[in-house]
Amino acid sequence: MISLIIPTTSKNKDYTQNILTNIREIYPNENEVEVIIEENDNVTLGINYNNAVAKANGEKIILLHNDMVIKPGFVETMDKHIVKGRITTYTRIEPLIYNDTYPGKVLMECGRDLLTFKADVFDSIYMEESLIDGGSQLFFGCMKEDYIGIDGYTFKKFCEDDDLHFRYKLAGFEHKVSSAHVYHFVSKTSRVGDYSQIEKNSNRDFIRKWGSRNPSVKYNIAYIVQNCQLPVLDTFELFCDRVYVNERLSIGRLWDYVELEQENTSFDLSKRVVTIEHNDPITENDIVVEFDYLKFSPEAWEILQQLSNIIKESGEIGTFELDIFKITINSITEYQNDLIYLKNN
Repeated sequence: MISLIIPTTSKNKDYTQNILTNIREIYPNENEVEVIIEENDNVTLGINYNNAVAKANGEKIILLHNDMVIKPGFVETMDKHIVKGRITTYTRIEPLIYNDTYPGKVLMECGRDLLTFKADVFDSIYMEESLIDGGSQLFFGCMKEDYIGIDGYTFKKFCEDDDLHFRYKLAGFEHKVSSAHVYHFVSKTSRVGDYSQIEKNSNRDFIRKWGSRNPSVKYNIAYIVQNCQLPVLDTFELFCDRVYVNERLSIGRLWDYVELEQENTSFDLSKRVVTIEHNDPITENDIVVEFDYLKFSPEAWEILQQLSNIIKESGEIGTFELDIFKITINSITEYQNDLIYLKNN
């Protein structure tokens, strides 16, 4: 048995009913192709997916969206391409709304909603069976036992895909793109209303979690920032595990930032933004970076963003100076593999 996983909400029920009818017309045998529809308005997309996967009986699972249409052969091709230790992304054919293309995404206008959908055009599309390197976003299948979960606790609608694929890469999984294809009407749920703040918050939380928007290695890094100012605390706080500042900032109060920003993140900012006066930064962290914000420059910012890679290449236990920074390394323990599996699942 193979399980098709479709998370949804109480909105866009016409799309949910359409894909369910579409699947059952092609695959009527519920003992061979199982459909799990998980409707919940009160959790994130990632948690909705995880809850649905937990109910699946199939040895293999395929994650779909409700605003999709499949065609004969889709399940059969994915079934061949899904093997243990591999994440298999299927190909989406999408209308010309977002014009970026990459392995797994093909632009072709077959309609932008159910009313304008041109089934004959979609049915006429032929793709020779193939399996190539690549894969991104939450359009994939895998063995159920290989499913590591989507981090819907940290992310809402955005960045769950980048986080998931990075964790799979850390775990040593193969990433492939299958010629098995669907038509995707595009973002009938995620990009609805004013989603820009949600997208911004998710990107900020991705950096908080991994230390970079393009992560590789994760260390426990703290900043000690003399003469810090409230506007730049908004940026510094993202790129380290803890930032120590003077009890009264040069411009603005410490707790103004914590109180205003806390509603935008699942991270406990009271543990991430602390005072120099009431703590012992050097003994509380693996790596401590001390600097005076009044001496900060674009060159210093570049070093700060590349610090994990610098330490990975040449870091040793001890204290050294680099540009405006005094860096103390107590340990070079790496923590990225600790984040592969979700603790909340």
